[in-house]
Amino acid sequence: MYRGYWKIINLTITTELTMQNQSSVQFPRQFVVQRNQSLSWHGNKVFIFYMAILSLGIASIFALQGLWLILPFAGLEILALALGLYVCCLRGGDREVITVDAGRLLVETGRTKPQQCIQFECAWLQLELKKSPYHGHPSQLLIRSKGREIEIGKCLTNKERNSLADSLVAAIDKPLIRS
Repeated sequence: MYRGYWKIINLTITTELTMQNQSSVQFPRQFVVQRNQSLSWHGNKVFIFYMAILSLGIASIFALQGLWLILPFAGLEILALALGLYVCCLRGGDREVITVDAGRLLVETGRTKPQQCIQFECAWLQLELKKSPYHGHPSQLLIRSKGREIEIGKCLTNKERNSLADSLVAAIDKPLIRS
C-alpha cells in the first residue's frame, strides 16, 4: 500500500496486462489507471500562445480595415481555448491506484495525492463487468463488498476495461460477474 503523495507514474492499463504470466501472481500488485494526455500543460501553453498569435494577427488585419470589434472577440476566443485546455489538463491528472495485497484490495483515487481511499477484503469481494443497456455506451467495472460499491476504470475504453478486469481476476483469484 502506498501512503502519502503520489509520484508521477507513467503507467496505463493496456491489453498487455492479459499477456502476463497469470500463474505467477506476486503480492502486492498495483494497477494505475489514468487518462491518456497527449500534451503536458507546458505543451498546451505553447499551443495557446501560437493560436493567440494567429487569431490576434488575423483580428488585427480586420481591425486595421475598420472592423475593430473583432479584437475583443478574438481575445475571448483565446481565453475560452485556454480555459478549456486547462480543465482538460486538470482532469488528465486524475488517477486510480488499485493495490492488491494478500487478502485485501485498496482503491485510491485523486490527482496529486490520494483524495479517497477505499479498502476491501478479498474474501468478500465481487468484481462485476456490467454492460450498458444502451448501444454505444461504455461498460462499467464495479467492485463490491459488504454493501459498498465503487466503479473503477471510468476513463478506459471497453477493451482496456476488459483487460483490467481480467488482470484483477487473476490477481485476487475471484470470478468475474458479467452482466
